[in-house]
Amino acid sequence: MKLRRDIIKPPRLYFEDESEERHSNWLELLFDLIFVAAVSLLASNLNSNYSFTTFLQSIPLFFAIWWGWLGHTIYLSRFGVDDFMHRFYTMAQMIVVAIMAINTKDALGATGPEFAISYAILRFMLVAEYLRAGRIVPEARALTHHYSIGFGIAAGLWGVSAFTPAPWRFLLWGMAIVVDLLTPLTAGKIHQQFPLHPTHLPERFGLLTIILIGEAVVGIVFLIGTLGLTLETGITGLMGFIVAFSIWWGYFEEARGAEARVEEKGEEIGRYQLWLYAHFPLLLGIVATAMGVKHVISHGLGSVLSSSEVWLLCGSLALALTALSFIFLSSFNWHECVSRVLLYFRIPYYILIILVICTGFLGSILPGSLILGLLTLICVVKVILSLREPPEELMCDIY
Repeated sequence: MKLRRDIIKPPRLYFEDESEERHSNWLELLFDLIFVAAVSLLASNLNSNYSFTTFLQSIPLFFAIWWGWLGHTIYLSRFGVDDFMHRFYTMAQMIVVAIMAINTKDALGATGPEFAISYAILRFMLVAEYLRAGRIVPEARALTHHYSIGFGIAAGLWGVSAFTPAPWRFLLWGMAIVVDLLTPLTAGKIHQQFPLHPTHLPERFGLLTIILIGEAVVGIVFLIGTLGLTLETGITGLMGFIVAFSIWWGYFEEARGAEARVEEKGEEIGRYQLWLYAHFPLLLGIVATAMGVKHVISHGLGSVLSSSEVWLLCGSLALALTALSFIFLSSFNWHECVSRVLLYFRIPYYILIILVICTGFLGSILPGSLILGLLTLICVVKVILSLREPPEELMCDIY
């Protein structure tokens, strides 16, 4: 009996090639959903206790989850092949992510060691992929060697932290996150020699973003289903939908965050990095805003939220909108037209962001539903402003 030829394929490099389209496959979409489950479990902490303390505690955990997803996604964008070995290896990673997700909810407490060891295993599996790619693709060995060392050290710190008592465990987590961040940032010109695929990675980011926005909408639907559809829940739920739609519009229509992007060399590499890393505050803001909207719905139309809850809701939305602005600016040639774009497009946009933040001052005066109404109105104005056709003299090159 002959085995199929596609059981094992060697890793290969994907360079910028307009003739070769790459799209996310079904396994990558399934992989996304496992990570979204981890995000949902982490967000349940914020749903139970909507406070700045819980929000700040969630940031390093959210970053670890996002960074784990990003590591696998970037590897596939450069070296991925869809063979049976990759599929089984990805399924194994999904099992590890599922274990990590289960331990996410109390990762700062009782399940911290389990979260750390599962995350360490996930990162070591990524290191193994880079080692294999470096062995089979010798021209990329400098890149894979650099990533293997950096990510391996960070994974080792996560592993050691599993056997370290708190609060020293969290110190090791912070060190591991710093090492993880510095690894790609210190790669210099090495990673520029092997650019990421111009269509695959933006599509992957777009899919993760729309899944999280969809999770926000589903959460509102389930909450209204639990409380019962009334005039109160219907009005606040509608406002939550409009806020979610405005973020969707801002990302896919206005900022065009999921469109093809070329990883330019030289100074313009900053645009690509701005686009990539701006997704972290964007996704964090989406999740925190969604929990805030649910908090308003559960309290009813006339209930006044605490000042800190209102500030967190306004700050979360402002964070998402600011990240969207960075993604928008990353699409333009900074040397030629960023000042013109700022003057025509962004100044009104930043005024709206300031208004979102200033809405927090009304938290002790207005009920939560009216606060959400004001934020919804600002989001509607933002969408309307995005419909403007720029004057011809302001047009400039974008991706």
